[in-house]
Amino acid sequence: MVSEANGLTGRGIRENNDGGRAAKVTAGVGEIVTTSGAGSQTAALHRFLQDVLVVRVGETVEWTNLDPSTPHTVTFGTEPADPRLPSGNVSPTSDGARQAVLSSPTDSANSGLLTLAFQDRPNLGQSPLGVTRFRVTFKSSGTFNYICALHDKLGMQGTVIVH
Repeated sequence: MVSEANGLTGRGIRENNDGGRAAKVTAGVGEIVTTSGAGSQTAALHRFLQDVLVVRVGETVEWTNLDPSTPHTVTFGTEPADPRLPSGNVSPTSDGARQAVLSSPTDSANSGLLTLAFQDRPNLGQSPLGVTRFRVTFKSSGTFNYICALHDKLGMQGTVIVH
């Protein structure tokens, strides 16, 4: 399974809308592998792909979870007691994402669970799709560190440097 997880690094978002550095980050990738007679297993990479990003003041970064079975969070500042729910300064967008605005590197924001809520087990109903995207607009310069509150101990952390 490690070889399958290593192959997942190439599945990140590679979009670049302005000719500069991409303002999109993949928040974990995974794959459900079905083998004949053995059921299914998952391979997952618990990392932010493009874990260091440099943007300008006023720009927005979007994180997307591409893992079909593992939820992730994007958490800046103080880690919440229950990371499953978005923090109070996070709001839904008209296109089904969530968003926050950070005015200082000391601000806190938690995306809540970003998950596809995929269900691949026989005889169980399909789960409804969850929120998979989280956007943050940065209103000041500085170094903004973030983690996945569920997988930070596994090294799932990143940095946005704002100039």
